[in-house]
Amino acid sequence: MAVSGRTLTEVFENRVARSADRVAMRAKTADGWRPITFREYDTQAREIASGLISLGVEKGSAVALLSTNRPEWHIADIGILMTGCVTVPVYVTNSPSQVAHVLGHSGAEIVFVENQLQLDKVEESRKELPNLRKVIVMEAGSGSADLLMTFEQLRQRGRDFAKTEPVAVKERTGAIAPEDTATIIYTSGTTGLPKGTILSHGGFAWTLQTLGDVLSFNDMEERVISYLPLSHVFERLASEWGGIYYGFEVWFAESTDKLRENLKDCKPTFFIGVPRVFEKFASAIQGRYKEHEKADTIAKALTAATERVELEQAGKAIPLPLKVKNALFDKLIFSKTREELGMEHCRFAITGSAPVAPEVIKFIHAIGIDLVEAYGQTETNAPTTVTPAGKARIGTVGPPIPGMEMKFDVDGEILVKGPNVFKGYLNDPAATAEAMTDDGFLRTGDVGVLDEAGYLKITDRKKDIIITAGGKNVAPQEIEGKLTLSPLISQAVVIGDRRPFLTALITLDADAAAKWGSALGVTVARPDELARDPKVQSEIGALVEKVNAGLSQVEKIKKWTLLDNDFTQEAEEITPTFKVKRKTINSRYAPQIEAMYTK
Repeated sequence: MAVSGRTLTEVFENRVARSADRVAMRAKTADGWRPITFREYDTQAREIASGLISLGVEKGSAVALLSTNRPEWHIADIGILMTGCVTVPVYVTNSPSQVAHVLGHSGAEIVFVENQLQLDKVEESRKELPNLRKVIVMEAGSGSADLLMTFEQLRQRGRDFAKTEPVAVKERTGAIAPEDTATIIYTSGTTGLPKGTILSHGGFAWTLQTLGDVLSFNDMEERVISYLPLSHVFERLASEWGGIYYGFEVWFAESTDKLRENLKDCKPTFFIGVPRVFEKFASAIQGRYKEHEKADTIAKALTAATERVELEQAGKAIPLPLKVKNALFDKLIFSKTREELGMEHCRFAITGSAPVAPEVIKFIHAIGIDLVEAYGQTETNAPTTVTPAGKARIGTVGPPIPGMEMKFDVDGEILVKGPNVFKGYLNDPAATAEAMTDDGFLRTGDVGVLDEAGYLKITDRKKDIIITAGGKNVAPQEIEGKLTLSPLISQAVVIGDRRPFLTALITLDADAAAKWGSALGVTVARPDELARDPKVQSEIGALVEKVNAGLSQVEKIKKWTLLDNDFTQEAEEITPTFKVKRKTINSRYAPQIEAMYTK
């Protein structure tokens, strides 16, 4: 069962006391999935904490983490917090200059890095980081001898230090208060340099308890796979702190490329993902269904399943013949699909962080996975609203979590207040003041309304709303979501602010396009060649017109350009959670955009 605690360290200590010999984490090795119990977790975290104290870090010092998801990430995080220090996670996809910004702005004294790749980023900017004293490397790495220490060396140093200072960690942990800062998370930065969001121990502890009142977890029986960046609050709350609070197993995916393979091993009981993950799932499954030898039967099954979902959403009874038909199709088709995904034991899935097309959620529900939406910001420890499992209202993101106040500004902006709201932005009082109203509500930057059931519907981000030359307001994200429902389309960005009509930049899903093209005799394989092929262009045009048929006149895409490359994090066109950096894309692809309005 769940444990309590006023701080994250109390929550962890209480979990260890209750569940010391239970498996907390599993990581893939050459010998299979290696289990790590809560007792081992605690021992290693205390060694890390003791080692950090021996290096001279004081309470409140910033210690950064630059690594992909792995047990050492969790262990280091707990160790950092046990010292009363502040964890500063850094995205592994960040460039050296971005890493330097986070480390320098936070004043990080120590940084844990995963490998040589991440170490090189730190080494490149070392001269810009006067506060940095040590780099702890999880894997083998070479660099400045005075700067480096391995993860195992730090643990050994901690063991040695504990022999002479056996109560040092206990004293540090006992001095942590709920209002103390636990972490500084740098926002993804869709509109400029990331800001350091200050989050407290008490805010996280309150959030964990509140979510327990909303979501139906079977304590000690759950499994979740960790693959989204732990640098993002969504994954950290769900897999790391959710695992500790509820006592369930966290399995670390080897990589995003191996996620599907790892899912079959883990067989999670619940699953979290950003919309892009579920869009990819949906398009891949739909593609396989269309090519299946029993495609006609599957089409009938989807029709029946969709009818069931629509009746459930309308609150209407499902006729017995339809129930029987759905049960049969589920046994013959959809249960096998879930097994292929590794989702046969998944009781529900959660998506958040960005908008998702209702059609995607409806499809996932149709194949038998209860996908619910959550909504929030880094500034609220992740959740502001959460849809209870089994109570989805497709097109909404759930009701406000208990204890969260919500109201709307005159322009429809969502304003929220609660114990989980951040303490401010690090060293940026002006940005902090701009984010808050005079009466203490956080300005979310999103626009929305509550429906008759008290569920929130997000209509768009204030800064993303397109105002056409004719003065019409258009929400681009819903249109983009409809376009990317096609397996052929990887990404889409709608353009049109202060323009006479809407246009779109579209990218191909290279694998799906190559497979589709091969079936039609298109022999080219390179993405740039595929993008120029007349048959591919014609098919994309047909897909755009199909989407246009369901849009109002002002929302229709009048022209589009098919790019020969995806938008990437490396090019700083999207964030690590796949949010589009519209300003960057508008600037980088200005010639293509202008061509659509001048030809």
